[in-house]
Amino acid sequence: MWNYASTSWTTMSSDYARVAELLSLVSADLTPYYDTHFNLLRWIQAYPGESMEKIAQRLRHHLRFRACTWDIDSIHARERDHPIHKYWPITFAGMSGRNCLVLYEQSGLVDYEGIHEHFSVPEIVKAKIFDAEEVLHKVMEIEKETGEQATSMLVIDAEGVQYSKKLVELMLGPMNSRSEFMLTHYVELVDKVVVVNFPSWAHPLWLLVKPLLPKRSREKVHIFSSSNWREEISSVMDQSSCTVQWDKMRLDRPPRVPRLEITEPLDTLDKVHVKAGRVHWMDFCLEKGDELEFHLTGDSSFGVSIILAENKDDEDVSTMCTIYPLFNWIHGPFKVPLADKIVAPVSGTYKLWLSNSRAWWSSVGIRYNVKVTKNELDEY
Repeated sequence: MWNYASTSWTTMSSDYARVAELLSLVSADLTPYYDTHFNLLRWIQAYPGESMEKIAQRLRHHLRFRACTWDIDSIHARERDHPIHKYWPITFAGMSGRNCLVLYEQSGLVDYEGIHEHFSVPEIVKAKIFDAEEVLHKVMEIEKETGEQATSMLVIDAEGVQYSKKLVELMLGPMNSRSEFMLTHYVELVDKVVVVNFPSWAHPLWLLVKPLLPKRSREKVHIFSSSNWREEISSVMDQSSCTVQWDKMRLDRPPRVPRLEITEPLDTLDKVHVKAGRVHWMDFCLEKGDELEFHLTGDSSFGVSIILAENKDDEDVSTMCTIYPLFNWIHGPFKVPLADKIVAPVSGTYKLWLSNSRAWWSSVGIRYNVKVTKNELDEY
């Protein structure tokens, strides 16, 4: 039930009316799991001033992502067993007040350089979506129980984060493209990002990164660098319901990622050049159960997705059924090739979308290998 004591009738009525309007525009793509009042309200809150049609377009993009072969709706119920998870842990540290989850991450212990030297950006996203979906599920459970909107806050302890040229390049490149993807799909799920023990060398870097973030995301960041942050953090959170004792919150250091030399089988890869502002399509006629395996690398940034087209001439990627998540851009040159596969859920025309639409001047050279394995159906 809605909490009438904490919400004015005018606000409540307005919210319900707007959510009902948004629901009418996206109902065809909603699943029973995601179809809640507050899930839709978050999208309205994320884009104040935008028309409902534009918000519906953004939400529809997310809903089609949820329906891809990664099966997003069920992630919260699966075992958290991606190889990256042991290198990049996150801790649920209690509550801030009644309706805000507190997440805790010790960034100084995470081997970011090793992770990005070992895994592609989409593979890192695949792992981090487990965290996002677990948070979303917990938030939805709170909302179901209380009838009030819930949220989360992320406390990042930067103690031990050392300056390196590689780390700066990661933050401005691959980590930025990963963050953009996550912010596109998980709106208003995190209310605050609190960074403590912020190193002095990082202030100029923050000034560089800050303009790259959406305005609402920038406003959520709170930075504490003084030795008194354990008390100062009370200005942005209610610790009375939080089980964390900050002076004792020290976790085991996660292992470092083994350094492996990534070699590309260039002799087996074909190459395509995509001009600035253009996209390139590859079509595959697959039967249900066929496997499409792909290996991609590039000398610059590019976007990628696999979609299911209603007819072969379709070229509007935003309106088609998403099979492999749509990455508008993955930072390049690629340190680690993107290697993955999909299994066709139905028979039809599948399109591999390679995009250089963000570039103004430079073309991108994409090396690729795509293999189709036909499904051998049991005739008996």
